[in-house]
Amino acid sequence: MTKNFSYQFFKNLELKIGIFIKIIIFLMIFLLFSSPLSAQQKRDSIIKDSIIKPKQPIKIRFGFDIGKYTWAKLNQSESYDFFIDANFYKTYYLMLSYGHEKHLTDNNLLNYHTSGNYYKIGLMYNLYDNWLNMDNDIDVGINYGFARFDYLLHSYRINQPGAVFVPEPVVVEQAFNNNTAQWLEFFTQIQVETLKHIYLGYNISVKFLINYSDIDNFTVTYIPGFFNRNTYSSFGFGMQYFISYRLTF
Repeated sequence: MTKNFSYQFFKNLELKIGIFIKIIIFLMIFLLFSSPLSAQQKRDSIIKDSIIKPKQPIKIRFGFDIGKYTWAKLNQSESYDFFIDANFYKTYYLMLSYGHEKHLTDNNLLNYHTSGNYYKIGLMYNLYDNWLNMDNDIDVGINYGFARFDYLLHSYRINQPGAVFVPEPVVVEQAFNNNTAQWLEFFTQIQVETLKHIYLGYNISVKFLINYSDIDNFTVTYIPGFFNRNTYSSFGFGMQYFISYRLTF
C-alpha cells in the first residue's frame, strides 16, 4: 500500500511539473513574439506622430531693396534699405526694417536735400500653400513706420503764375533739422526662390501718413521711407524690388 501511495504521489508530481514546464514554455514563446510586435507598434506610433505633428522649422530671411538703391543712384541720391523677417507661428512673420536715404528734390520751385533714417516693424502672413520642395511666398501685411530726418534748402523760386520769364532762384542754404514722421502701410508682395535659399521679390504698398513735423515757410514733400508726400492727401504709394537670403533651422 505504501508502495502504491509513493508511486501515485510521484506520478501526480510529475504531471504537475509537466504542466508547469508547459506553462513556462508557453510564456517564453508569447514573450518572444510579443516583443517585436510591441517594438513595431512603437515605431509605427513614432512615425505616425512624426507625420501628424511635424516639427515647425524656424525661418529667418535677410533682404536688401535693390530697386530703391538703383533708382537713387540714377537720381544723384542715396538709399539703403535692409529688412529681416522671421516666422514665429505657422505662416505668420514678424518684420523689421531699417533704411537710410539722402534724396535730392529739384523742381521748378525748390532745390533741397533730405537726409535721414527710418525704421519699420510689422506683421506678415503668407497666403501661398507651397507644393512639395517649394518655398515661395504670396504675402499680405502691415507695417508701422517712423522716420527722423533733416532738410537742407539750397534755393527756391518765387511762384509767379503767368510770368513770361522763369524767376531766378534765391540761394539760401538753410537747414531744417530734427524732423519726424510716422505712418502705416499696407502691403502685398511676392517672393520666389530662384536659387537655393535666395529669393527675388516685389512689393506694392499703400501708405497713410499719421503725422509729420510742420515747418514754417517750407512744405514737406519728401519723407525717407514714405517717399513723396502728396500735399493734398495723407495717402501715398510705394514699390520695392528686393533680393533676400533665408536661413532655416
